[in-house]
Amino acid sequence: MDARIPKKSVFKFFLLSIITLGIYAIVFWHKLGRNVNALCEGDGKKTMKYGFAFFLSVITFGIYGIIWKVKLAERLKVNAERYELMIPEGGTEIALFSTLGLIALGAGIPISSFIIIKNYNMIAGAYNAYNDLPEPEEEYVDLFSEDEVLDLDGTEEEIAE
Repeated sequence: MDARIPKKSVFKFFLLSIITLGIYAIVFWHKLGRNVNALCEGDGKKTMKYGFAFFLSVITFGIYGIIWKVKLAERLKVNAERYELMIPEGGTEIALFSTLGLIALGAGIPISSFIIIKNYNMIAGAYNAYNDLPEPEEEYVDLFSEDEVLDLDGTEEEIAE
């Protein structure tokens, strides 16, 4: 694959998942699974599409969702060596946090999601660097007005129209 694999924002994931009542999470995991297939291409495995995994998760009261994430985390851990990375967390840790998260009113589920996203971002960065693909330019969103943008040094700049 010759296209850049985008990194994912943990903050954006949690914020939009809450705002959209979980709909963004379904889209997010679908895209992440597709990107993991590209990152790990050639390992002889394929990550199941999240739509089907979500359906099975609903039927199994969330158990298959945990299994899907465990397999995803383990695949990232195994393929990290290709990019000369060391990822300490694998499927076992995800299973532990997710299972304990269900018992502790969901406390471990955000932790397991954070771990998967963090590991994915490490591999995506290494993949892009290995293939000489440029990192995207950082975009600065203007939250103040249409006329001023907060620059990196904290000063405001006027936008020429």
